[in-house]
Amino acid sequence: MSICKFCGNETGGSQFCQNCGAKVEEQPVAPQPIPVMPDPAYQQPVYQAPVPTQPSFYTPGGAGGLLAGNIITLVISVLTCCLVYTLVALALSIVGIVFAAKVKRATNAEQERSYRRVALIMMLVSIAVIVLSIILIVVGIYQKYGSFDAFMEEIESIWESAWESAQNK
Repeated sequence: MSICKFCGNETGGSQFCQNCGAKVEEQPVAPQPIPVMPDPAYQQPVYQAPVPTQPSFYTPGGAGGLLAGNIITLVISVLTCCLVYTLVALALSIVGIVFAAKVKRATNAEQERSYRRVALIMMLVSIAVIVLSIILIVVGIYQKYGSFDAFMEEIESIWESAWESAQNK
């Protein structure tokens, strides 16, 4: 806002003073001095503390229980590999181990959940196949021999005959 040079009151932006009626002349604006920057070679550097940032990548959790469970089913499948059905459990356990290992390298939560889900399903199906194969073997033994003791006697006689034939050679 400009000020009247005759009475000193504010003019309100009009061409004539509202108090005394004098014509208001625009006052020249004084030029502002241009700031002179010091030479950067002699200027003290300004320390700026690093701004802590949140990492932009996804950090998944581990799958220790799923990995251990699938390894256990793999070991049981290997120990009972003479049973045909446990070969299926062996393959499923390997797939479960692969997906349990992938959990740690997931890039987002949805991928981690899907890897966990596959590893869990493979482990549960492997356990079910192992249990089913053991039940089928026990049922087969009872159907053929009538009892487990008769089966063990048959196994012992097979071992004894194999041992005697090995001794005679």
